[in-house]
Amino acid sequence: MATTSPKFLFTEGTNRYRAYKIAGFALLALLILIVAFAYNDTGSITLFDNSYKLSITRVTKSISFMVAILGLQVVAGFTGQLSLGQGFFFGTGAYISAWLVADQNWAWFTSLIVVVPVCFVFGLVAGIPALRIRGLYLALVTLGLAAIFPSLIKLDFLLPYTGGAAGKTVDSDFIPPSWLPLDGMINALHSLPLIGQYFGDGEGMSNKEEQRVWTFFMMVILALICFKLVSNLIKSRPGRAIRAVRDNETSAAVNGMSLSFHKTMSFGVASALGGVGGMIYVSELGIASEGDFTQLISILFIVGMVVGGVGTLSGAAIGGLVIAFIPDWASSTQNLPGIPERWLQGPTGGLILGIGLIVITFVLPGGVISGVRKIRGRFVEVLPKTPAIQLAGAGAAVSADESDIPNDSLGSESPDLSTTVDES
Repeated sequence: MATTSPKFLFTEGTNRYRAYKIAGFALLALLILIVAFAYNDTGSITLFDNSYKLSITRVTKSISFMVAILGLQVVAGFTGQLSLGQGFFFGTGAYISAWLVADQNWAWFTSLIVVVPVCFVFGLVAGIPALRIRGLYLALVTLGLAAIFPSLIKLDFLLPYTGGAAGKTVDSDFIPPSWLPLDGMINALHSLPLIGQYFGDGEGMSNKEEQRVWTFFMMVILALICFKLVSNLIKSRPGRAIRAVRDNETSAAVNGMSLSFHKTMSFGVASALGGVGGMIYVSELGIASEGDFTQLISILFIVGMVVGGVGTLSGAAIGGLVIAFIPDWASSTQNLPGIPERWLQGPTGGLILGIGLIVITFVLPGGVISGVRKIRGRFVEVLPKTPAIQLAGAGAAVSADESDIPNDSLGSESPDLSTTVDES
């Protein structure tokens, strides 16, 4: 079966490859601007006579899920430890941040000074069982953490910090700096032909809308930092070690890798990222409620990781969007081609979501990212950069080939070195 070669070939390290990467980042930045300014209030997308809500608040919420799933990728996707307790650390980060901001007057980002190390230590402790058990048994133990969290925050001695069943309310917003011309930006976008109508009426934004946009920008930057740090971790020597542990523990141990160290550290990193996701979540919603941090959120994190793509960083971004939007959009679906309308009456959201997950599992076993990469591979192929040592070897080979050329072909003025070479 003949295969078609991609239309565009790029080699890492070349100017064309850099231009290709810059174009990708530019498209991402454009998408961020469109979401920030076109949907700073609740908007909707119409498909098959169904109206699906889309707002910057929901997108910011999805960013918190992305960071939490990113942590789950570290422990489950790259280390191979099946953890169902990410909701515990997600909730821990949310409540710690809420308490520090509401009662101690800390800034949201400053609260990470406490959230990250506390969740990291909790993760190390939670990772201790991974040294003796794994697979379904480890999943059951970690699921127990997520299950007991709603009960823990209602304990009497924690009520002053958590607010109990009423939750912890936080009245603190991200205030955009005065030098940032948000009104000017949205007015400029509104003046664009054809698409300007989607960016408001050209009369600027209210204070609340400006706060939502600024919060979105800040959380996007924080999420990008988290993704970059994990990317660097995975490419580093410890990252290669945890992937070796995932692929074959016996082989990793034989090669001198400490299984206990890498397993517990991966739990710690994953838990810290879960705490960061919890901070983003509560900063957007303004309240930490025990109903938001049940074992269901841990299951949804697993769903997001699998749907996006296990062991992929971009899969965490897709997974966050999926669990933030798809359940709500599935519940809003009232009309589908070829399906009687009466079948879609009532609580069909869970049914549609479940069927979608089954279809994705069979059609795209590697997740959405796997399908995207297959489609991209038909058009674009990135070749690895030629190692310097290989280039040096090629140069030496060329020199050796030139030494085999007869002396008379080098010109009449070239000295006769044949005797010297033979003697040596």
